[in-house]
Amino acid sequence: MEGTRTKRQKTLAKKDKKAENPRKRDFLSELPESLCHHIFSYLTMEEVIRTSLLGKRWRYFWLSVPCLNFTSLKMSSCRKVAFIDRSLVLHKGPKVQKLSISLKYRTSFAYQVNSWIHFALTRNIDELYLDFLNKEKIAYSSWYPFYCGFKLPNFIFDCGCLKVLALNCCDLILPEKFKLSSLKVLYLEHLEFSGGTINDLISSSPFLEDLSMINCNRRSDLNIFIMNVGMKSLKIHEYNVCLSSTNLEIYAPYLLSFEIHTSMSRKNYVVKRMQSLENASFDCCGFHTYCGELNTEDKGYSIVKILDEVCHVKDLRLGSCYIQVLSMRQERSPESLSFDAACLGLKTGLTEWELPGISYMLRHLQHVETLMISIDKVEQMKRVDESNGKCDSEAGQYWNLQEPHFTHLLQNLKTVKINNFMKNLSVLQRKHISYTDKELLEQLQNDMNFLRFLLKNSKMLERVIIITCKDIHFGKSVSKKMKLLFQLTKELLAFPRASRDAEISFS
Repeated sequence: MEGTRTKRQKTLAKKDKKAENPRKRDFLSELPESLCHHIFSYLTMEEVIRTSLLGKRWRYFWLSVPCLNFTSLKMSSCRKVAFIDRSLVLHKGPKVQKLSISLKYRTSFAYQVNSWIHFALTRNIDELYLDFLNKEKIAYSSWYPFYCGFKLPNFIFDCGCLKVLALNCCDLILPEKFKLSSLKVLYLEHLEFSGGTINDLISSSPFLEDLSMINCNRRSDLNIFIMNVGMKSLKIHEYNVCLSSTNLEIYAPYLLSFEIHTSMSRKNYVVKRMQSLENASFDCCGFHTYCGELNTEDKGYSIVKILDEVCHVKDLRLGSCYIQVLSMRQERSPESLSFDAACLGLKTGLTEWELPGISYMLRHLQHVETLMISIDKVEQMKRVDESNGKCDSEAGQYWNLQEPHFTHLLQNLKTVKINNFMKNLSVLQRKHISYTDKELLEQLQNDMNFLRFLLKNSKMLERVIIITCKDIHFGKSVSKKMKLLFQLTKELLAFPRASRDAEISFS
C-alpha cells in the first residue's frame, strides 16, 4: 500500500511540476472548445483538417466545427466538389453556423450543390454563402449580361433559421408562396430573376435589415419598393453595362442608409420617398465611358433629381461625377438645392471641373460640421459645351475669388479630414521622371489653396487631419520625402486661420 501511495504521489508531483512550469504546459490543448471553434471560423476547411495532426484531441475535432469554409481551395473544380462532398458526409456536428462555398459552377454539379444546401438547412444553418462566379469570365461579363446555370432550389425559400444569405451568380426562380422568417442580411451579386422579383423576396422577409445588390437584373428593369419598417441599409452597385432601355426605381420610406454606385447606363433613375434616410452615398463607375455627349445632360438632370430627394440626410457622400454635375448646375440654373448634412464626404481630384461643384456644396450646407475629402484621380465628364461647369479663373486663384461669398458660411465646420493627400504626385512618379522639390510643390498647389481657404474661413474649426497617399514612394531618398513634408508643414502653419483653436495633424 505504501509503495502504491508513493507512486501516486510521485505521479501527482510530476503533474504539479508541469503545471507550475509554463514551458512544459500544452496551452493549445487547454483552450475551450468554443474558442477553438471561433479560431477555426477564420480558416478554410482544408486548413482545419490539417489541425488533426496536432494531437489526440485534434484528431477528430474538425468533424464538429460549426463554420465550414470551402473558399480559396487550390484544387480543380472536380476535386473541390469531391472534397466538399466527403467533408459534409463526415461532419457530425449538430449545428452549422456558417457554410461558405466558392466554385466554378458546371451544370453537372447541380445535384451535389443541392445536396450541400439541403445538408446546411437540416443543420439549422445561420449563414449561407454561395459563390459560383467564374473569374475567367469577368472580362466577358463586363460587356455582356452574365448568366450562370445554377438555379437555386425552391426548398431554400422555406428555411426559417437562415439569417444571412449571400448569392453570387445564381438564377432565381421564386415560388409563388414562401417566407424567410429569420433573414436579416441579403447579398446578391451577378444575379438574374427568372421568376418573381426582388420585391417578392423583400416582402417575404419581414425581418430583413440589409440588402446589397451588385450587378443584378442588368437585362431588365430594377424596381425596388421597400415597405419593411425594419429595413436599415440598401446598397446598389452596377459596374458593368446594362441595357440602355432599362430603368431603375427605388421607393423606401423607412430606409436609413442608402448607397448607389452606378455607371448611369440605364435610361432612367428614380429615387423617391426616402424621408427616413440618414446616410447616403452616391458615385458613378465608368460614367465617362458609358455616357456619351448626347445623354450626359439627361443623366445630369437625373443626378440633380436624386440629390433633391436626399437633401435632408445628415451624412452625405458624393463622387466626382455628382460634383461635376453640380458645377454645371451652378452655371445654368438659378435654382439651388439646400442640404442639411452635418457630415459631407467628397471624392474629388480638386480639378478645375470640380471646384464650382465643391463651392456649390459648401455654400448650401449651412450645418456641416465634418468635411471629409478623398483625393483621387478623376476623369472629366463629356459635355457638349466644354466651357460649361469649368471655373473661369485658374485653379490656384479660384478659392481667393470665392471668399466674399463665404463671409457668413462655414460657421459650424469643426473637423476637416483630407485622405490621399499628395495623390497627384503618384501620377508623376509613373512617368519615371525626376522632379525638383519646387516642381513637386507646384503640383500640390490646388490642394494647398483649398486648405488655405478652409483655414481662413472656418471660424469654429478645431482640427485638420491630413493623411498622405500611401502610393507615394521616394525610393531610398527618405530625406527628399521628409524635406517635402517639412515644406508643406511650413506652408500650412503660415496660413491665416479664422479659428485660434484649429490644430493640424500630418501623417
